[in-house]
This record gives sequence, structure tokens and C-alpha cells, in this order.
Amino acid sequence: MEEVTLDRDDIAALSSDARITILKLLDTRTMTMSELAEGLGLAKSTVHEHLAILTDADLVTHANARKWRDYTLTKRGRRVLHPGKDHRIIFLFGTSLATVTAGALLVASFLRGFAVQGGNVVRDPFLLCAGEVLLGATIVLWYLAVRCRRRTTPTPG
Repeated sequence: MEEVTLDRDDIAALSSDARITILKLLDTRTMTMSELAEGLGLAKSTVHEHLAILTDADLVTHANARKWRDYTLTKRGRRVLHPGKDHRIIFLFGTSLATVTAGALLVASFLRGFAVQGGNVVRDPFLLCAGEVLLGATIVLWYLAVRCRRRTTPTPG
């Protein structure tokens, strides 16, 4: 996971409530300067100054594809707003590794069985049920991890 280090210029860029609000608005979707000005209740020239500071700090970027510039957060800008989201994904994948291992061991123990006096092999159905539950939990954990990853990945446009 990449760490975000902030220097003096970054802290200065983040020291304005208006710039923080701009970052939060851009976290919801791509916006033009006019939309930001309307949402903030500020003049376009003021919003332009704030956007220039955020762009210089590599927190915001813009596309010049059309007449109006579409502003969006950079990857760095998203990490500033959401610094700990990748920890959830790592936790989910780590937990799923433990559950898949335990589930596979329980199912293997059921299949192998254990010998009792007289040479008979006994299979405890509890081992099979517990193993299946853990393997099912693994699938749920993988689904949650993929879903969390999609939320933290920047979407284009």
C-alpha cells in the first residue's frame, strides 16, 4: 500500500475549508468549475484559485477534452481523503486465507476419517459441516474484498 506523505505545500493546500469541500465534492463525481462554484456558493474566480492550488499539490486534475474542464481527484487526492481503506481489503484477504485453510483441513479430516478399535473407519459429519461453513465464509469474504476494492479504485469519467 502506498503511503501519502504531506509536505509543507500540501498542508497549505489542505488548510482551507473551501479546498477540503472541493475535494469532498470531487470524491462523489467529476465536476466542472461552474458546478463547484454553484455547490460552494462562491465566485468562479475564487473556485479557480482553489482548484489551481489543489492541482499544483497533485490532489486534483482536469481534462481539457471539451470546452469545459472536468475536474476529478487524483489517486493521491483519494488517498488523502481515504487513507485506511486498503487495510480492510488486506484484513479480508488474510481472514479468507485462514478460513479456506481451516475449511479444507476439516473436509480432509472428514474424508480421511479416523480408525477406532477393530479397524473400522469413522467419519464425523460435524467435521464436514464445519468445513463447508468455513469454505462458504471464504467465498463471502472474497466477495466483500472485491467489492471494497472496487469502491477504492478510482472510476474514470
